[in-house]
Amino acid sequence: MQCAKRTRCDNCLFLANQCVCQWVPKLATRLKILILQDLKEARHAKNTVSLLSLGLPSVECISTGNQSAMISVLRQKDPVKWRLVFPTDRAVPIEVMSAETASEIEGVILLDATWRKAKKLYFSEPLLRIFDAVSFSHPPVGQYSIRKSPNVESLSTLEACAYTIEQVTGENMQPLREFMLAAQEWQWRKQPLSHRHPD
Repeated sequence: MQCAKRTRCDNCLFLANQCVCQWVPKLATRLKILILQDLKEARHAKNTVSLLSLGLPSVECISTGNQSAMISVLRQKDPVKWRLVFPTDRAVPIEVMSAETASEIEGVILLDATWRKAKKLYFSEPLLRIFDAVSFSHPPVGQYSIRKSPNVESLSTLEACAYTIEQVTGENMQPLREFMLAAQEWQWRKQPLSHRHPD
């Protein structure tokens, strides 16, 4: 079918010439995932949360611009059973978490924003600070090369989510990363290499 320039796929909602449906994996996790997404990130074409939501349909994404909705959702989460994925001073490295502790975790919260905005959100929203935080001490090397990051160790939100799930539940999320890479190569196939993250 011949599509107009701005026609979007009904399933993945990307532009027709950037449709990623053929690569979407069928994944599930016992862990509940809440993404708090900055307004600008939501509008960013290179953001990975849209891909994450396709690969893991159970992901819940709330805009930080809708403060009432964000507060309402956070108040519904049990701080005993939920963790915030954020490198606070008291954050526990997720790699050293005991199996018993991991089994008690019901869900995790991730902040989808630039480091500056994520830090500002953390310190300006008291509800976030009632959750114990986890951080990464030995994360895998980030493979999302399209967007520039502070350093080569930075992870996209999708990659951070995949790694968190694997560490907490032991479930294999490699298909999620493979989906991200396939979508990245397809959607940005015409982008100059100079725009990519340096190796």
